[in-house]
Amino acid sequence: MMPDIKDVTFEESNGRLKVVIPVRFTWWLFGLYTFGLIVWLAMLVAVLIYLLRGLSSSFVLTLILILWLIVWFWFGRFLSGRWQFHAANREILFIDDEQLILRRPVSIFGLTDSYDIHHVSPFYFSQRHSCPAFDYAFTHVYFGQSLAQEQALELIDHMNQWCFPEIVQEE
Repeated sequence: MMPDIKDVTFEESNGRLKVVIPVRFTWWLFGLYTFGLIVWLAMLVAVLIYLLRGLSSSFVLTLILILWLIVWFWFGRFLSGRWQFHAANREILFIDDEQLILRRPVSIFGLTDSYDIHHVSPFYFSQRHSCPAFDYAFTHVYFGQSLAQEQALELIDHMNQWCFPEIVQEE
């Protein structure tokens, strides 16, 4: 029996549970990361143009700019990941016998994290972040930040009953 939690949808098929949780949109963070991505792209184009125009000017300067581009690409990956995190309008959890997948889709792109279900702790409510969470080894994974505490606790109970029935029965 699936619980009736406002704005949260459940689907169960072939031994797999799909939970869709809405995400509260934070405009100022989305705007900040969008501005950062625009600046990142403009700087990338400017440095590439400078490199291609003055390629023969100085070997040392070209080497420094290439090293800078490597760091700049790493920063761009981080920035685009944060942008995708804040651009998503929902979180989707896929849970089966082998893995737990946490996805924040942005069109066909988006962030996807996969966790081995055998190393996932039972779900709990994080008082510090006011949201559901689970531990994966030494990492705390938070999701469903837009849920009210009552909704989060109901979701946690259902997911623990579905994923960890032996632990729920002991309590």
